[in-house]
Amino acid sequence: MSTNQKFRAGLALFCMGMAWSATVAIANEAGADRGAKAGKTEGVSVYKPEFFASYFPVTALDMVRQVPGFSIDNGDNVRGFGGAAGNVLIDGERPSTKSDDLASILQRISADRVDHIELIRGSAPNIDMRGLTRVLNVVLKTDDTADRNNWSYETTLSRSRVVVNGEFVRNLTLGGADITLGIARQGGPGRSTGIESRFSPPGTLTERRDEAAQRNFAFWTPTFNLEKKFAGDRVLRLNAKGNRTAFTRNEFSFVEAPAAGAFDFLRFDENTARSVSESTEFGGDYSFPIGKKLDVKLIALRNDKTSKGQFSFASINAVGQTNASRVTTRDVTSESISRIVVDWGLGKKHSLQFTAEGALNTLDANLLLELDNGNGFSVVPLPVSNTGVKERRAEFSASWVYVPNQKWTIESGLKFETSRLSQSGDASRTRNFSFPKPSLTASYNLSEKNQLRFSAIRKVAQLNFKDFVTSVNLTDDLTDVGNPELEPDRTWTVKAEWERRFAKKGSLTVSANRDWITQVQGRVPVNNIFDAPGNLGDARLWQVKMVARLPLDMLGLKNATLDANGFIGDSSVADPVTGVRRKLGNRAYRNFDFSFRQDLSAQRIAWGWAYNNGVTRRSFRLFEEQVRHLGGGNFGGGSPRAFSVFVETTKIAGMTAIFDIRNIFNRPSSRIRTFYDGPRSDGIIEAIESQQRKSGLRYRIQLRGSF
Repeated sequence: MSTNQKFRAGLALFCMGMAWSATVAIANEAGADRGAKAGKTEGVSVYKPEFFASYFPVTALDMVRQVPGFSIDNGDNVRGFGGAAGNVLIDGERPSTKSDDLASILQRISADRVDHIELIRGSAPNIDMRGLTRVLNVVLKTDDTADRNNWSYETTLSRSRVVVNGEFVRNLTLGGADITLGIARQGGPGRSTGIESRFSPPGTLTERRDEAAQRNFAFWTPTFNLEKKFAGDRVLRLNAKGNRTAFTRNEFSFVEAPAAGAFDFLRFDENTARSVSESTEFGGDYSFPIGKKLDVKLIALRNDKTSKGQFSFASINAVGQTNASRVTTRDVTSESISRIVVDWGLGKKHSLQFTAEGALNTLDANLLLELDNGNGFSVVPLPVSNTGVKERRAEFSASWVYVPNQKWTIESGLKFETSRLSQSGDASRTRNFSFPKPSLTASYNLSEKNQLRFSAIRKVAQLNFKDFVTSVNLTDDLTDVGNPELEPDRTWTVKAEWERRFAKKGSLTVSANRDWITQVQGRVPVNNIFDAPGNLGDARLWQVKMVARLPLDMLGLKNATLDANGFIGDSSVADPVTGVRRKLGNRAYRNFDFSFRQDLSAQRIAWGWAYNNGVTRRSFRLFEEQVRHLGGGNFGGGSPRAFSVFVETTKIAGMTAIFDIRNIFNRPSSRIRTFYDGPRSDGIIEAIESQQRKSGLRYRIQLRGSF
């Protein structure tokens, strides 16, 4: 047995031992009182509305963003509903949705509806942590039935283009039910310009491309939420969401070649893209108690999405000859989930949770590639370009939260998943999978403000059904063949965290994790002709991360804070082309950002700045290697080492106004493509392509309010 196998077996036996210990301990405490809520345990920080008063929040989102050391996480892109756990709860419950992000949900809740916010670190009885070591619970007022309206307006100016976005939300009580109706419009420009140069191996310039790209997207999203409370602690929640997104892209390239100290025209390239997607989601849950110790929750969810796209490339050379290509795509996806959750409270120290989930996921995909070399368009046959994929999946789980004393909290769990994956059309394949997924988390309170946390968990990645279908990128002249043999990768993650809270608003969290990945997903060669999504084998990954909020009152900056976040890491996997170990592709291994904010409460004005250094990502293909420096996060508009400033005021009652300037230095994003004459393993470089693009400054005005 290998070391990796021994580790897995040992951890699985340990989790089962913990579950057995839970059974014995619960038996010894039968008849004890039902466990207290999270607010009665250590490791829980409670923030009342007074804590946020100096920020003059309009929505619950404004409040959550000011919780020290916390940032919203919508959860992993994993299989089913149970695994897609975000880190924000509302009244102790997760919203029964997968497509609606947490920030949007919190944006629809007025700040004056919030009774308090709990930051739960570790685990707590009767709180659905789902293996997370830290969650935020937004607790709403129970006797608040007043109708409210929330609204937001945003104008962005970038390179002489103006985009207007906004949202209107109506909160009302009707027939004893709390109802929220909303409509949002979001969109934006993405204009960039730059020079792309192509070099031969000695470093000789062979082509210079003067490029300009304009991207535009816009989507409309209506939402509906209902919560109805009945006698006997029964609660019904319903939600619905629609979305229609339109995307366009136009890229132009004026290509020249050096000649006698000048440049001669070679050709003019044009890339265009048009796509429209429409989706709907309907979901809901019904919770009710059985006796004094059992709580049951039934959840149902349905997602449907249709996407259509047209992509084209055309090139005109110096003598007027034209070649062109175009791709037409149509994808129809659906997801249906049903889930039951049973919480069993067995005293102040113990609680159990049992779940069962079933899911059906489908994809019907079609792709058509046509080429025109001057004689009209003709169809180019591609493998696995018209296919259907269907997955039936079931998952069962049990978890136990044990609080032996005020210092320790322990949560252990075991999930078991089974699925059947079938593909039809151009490729026909049926496979069956089954995966055990044990987990263990523990937290230890060194003191009231110091906590250690440990977790060990096995996860199974979400398969992207589009990886089973051939795709074509006309802009970069790349083709990925659909792979019906693709498997989800499986990861063991061990993580340790230390959190220190200080002063009123200060916090520091340092974490380190180590991943052991089996059948990691990446790009694999197909017959030395194409690339395809595939499994590379075993991989290793580690990361160290720091998240800090530092009050600056000691420096004479009253009501000022500095947020500092960053991580470093590394990985290792065997390259399927060269056989040499390298880093995993398309991952960032280093990043840091800083943000400063000072609230001048007497003037009801805040100001601040943010900086992000961007990230570098490397990708590997059969005949090519790419290095991209991207970033700026939310502050930079796509530019690395991005810098932004803002001014915020709440002088107008019931409204917050923010003006910010992003990507102030307008530094370029870059990409270097190295092309090989044959597979990369031969090591013969054919050409190197260097691209730099600037996206320009962005000026934005945001207005938010309620009435």
